[in-house]
Amino acid sequence: APKRSTSDEAAGPRSQKRARDSFCDGNAISHGDLISDLPDAILGTIFSLLPTKDGARTQAISRRWRPLWRSSPLNLDVPYHPVGDRFERLSAVSRILSDHPGPARRFDVFLVRLHRERKRYDEDAAQIDSWFHSRALDNLQELHISFALLEYTRGRPEKDKRCLLPPSVLRSASTLLLVSIGSCDFPREMAPSLNFPLLKQLKLWSVSISEDVFSRVLSSCHVLESLHLSRILEGSCLCISSPTLRIIVTLCLFEGKGKLVIKEAPHLERLLLRSPGLGVETIQVVRAPKLETVGLLSPCTLQIQINNLVFQGLIPSSLENPIRSVKVLALQFCGPDLNSVY
Repeated sequence: APKRSTSDEAAGPRSQKRARDSFCDGNAISHGDLISDLPDAILGTIFSLLPTKDGARTQAISRRWRPLWRSSPLNLDVPYHPVGDRFERLSAVSRILSDHPGPARRFDVFLVRLHRERKRYDEDAAQIDSWFHSRALDNLQELHISFALLEYTRGRPEKDKRCLLPPSVLRSASTLLLVSIGSCDFPREMAPSLNFPLLKQLKLWSVSISEDVFSRVLSSCHVLESLHLSRILEGSCLCISSPTLRIIVTLCLFEGKGKLVIKEAPHLERLLLRSPGLGVETIQVVRAPKLETVGLLSPCTLQIQINNLVFQGLIPSSLENPIRSVKVLALQFCGPDLNSVY
């Protein structure tokens, strides 16, 4: 084998350093690193789709990549970890929103935990309020937020453990496309200016919300297509009127028995009732001329009225007013009951 010259040996470390620098600067196509050769816009899109922690870590991989995470749309996803300091997540979210200028597309924080002591609770609530006044969330498109119950000793009713939804959470209402809110109390009054001009999907679960506030929220959604409701903790009646809704999904709608009234839904196509008989006693569909899919219906649902046809325990009161629009009807029984189906 030919001997290496002294000049080659001296240049070796410098060449290796230049190669490393070239690799770190993203000019590494010759080394098989195809990702670094992508345009910044595509790299930014890739970084925005990574979990928040991994997206932030890309800054340490390459000099060229350092500004890309901050300039890419933020998809903030903070999962819940039952082990460890559960209050640390508040500070973590604040740091991310401080470091990243936005814009944020998605904000997903599951089971936010606040301290139960009044002073610490107020501090935590102020910190959450600051999140939604951050410029990074000015053009937010997806909002997923829920709250853990306050850690009181046993014996306290659940209503004393739920957190109040900060009004600032809905500050980005004008840009939101999807909203999911869970395990909290809605304010008793909503701002008259509340407006969701772009919202298409709304999910409420384990929330305390009055009938008036629910109607106010629903009337603020001008293009809403999908409504998911589960475990509404206040009241025993919900009335739904929407000119744009296409699908309604319920799961254990009320804590006890209650009534679901679909008063005016000219574009409603699907009414999906999961866990029938749990939390709904009466279903009344006043006007839904395009309704095609209904179910699951169960004998446990005592009364169902669709248009002018009334069922008592799945038995129609009359066959003179057939439901011509429904094409799919799903029934649930504890055992075979062909007489009811017939």
